[in-house]
Amino acid sequence: MTTILLGKECSSFLEIDDSVLQRAEVRFVWAETPDAFLALAREHRPDLVVLDPQVPGLDAFGRAREIRQALGDAVTVLVIGNSADNDRALAAGVAGLITRPLTQARLVEAIRRFHPVSGREAVRAEVALKVTIIRAGVEGLAYTRDIATDGCFLHTHEPARVGEKLTLSFHLPIPGGRDIRLEGEVVRVQPPAADGTGTPGIAVRFTTIAAADRVELGRYLRSRGRGVA
Repeated sequence: MTTILLGKECSSFLEIDDSVLQRAEVRFVWAETPDAFLALAREHRPDLVVLDPQVPGLDAFGRAREIRQALGDAVTVLVIGNSADNDRALAAGVAGLITRPLTQARLVEAIRRFHPVSGREAVRAEVALKVTIIRAGVEGLAYTRDIATDGCFLHTHEPARVGEKLTLSFHLPIPGGRDIRLEGEVVRVQPPAADGTGTPGIAVRFTTIAAADRVELGRYLRSRGRGVA
């Protein structure tokens, strides 16, 4: 999962609902005001930050320097500008410039160039399957929100961390459906909402799954008739 921090002024260019990034493992965090960037960067630990020097009240290069000092090499900072900004960008630790005028195509191209993201191409189905999670020999319980042949999202109250290895076990509820057991890795942790509502969960990428199980899972997804890419 790639986290990208941007100012709200960028939202009209991304057209999030229809963007090519909508199918990628990308999470957007929006800064409502110029002063919000640093606090949001510390809270969400974004992989990529995009700053616009023309936003009133935003010292883009100063803010870039602060974010880089706070997060180090874990973050890539881009600034919307031109060649005249090269020296200030270099001094502030900015990785690159997005040429004006800003367009959706230029923004998306820059995001992909400086922090490649991978699209989720596998067909997935929104279905609630009971899943046993096994970690260090200890079993827990979860339910899928959606599932594909390469991963799933699980609703669970079990604590987890990104990068953690899991064994998942579940049964496919179709005639002749088989028991599936596979290895996975947590790629995203979704906590409950700040007001305590919502179900927490985790996104899991399948790392090891038997070929026969993958074929059977694909057959199940096609049988649902409601798969979405």
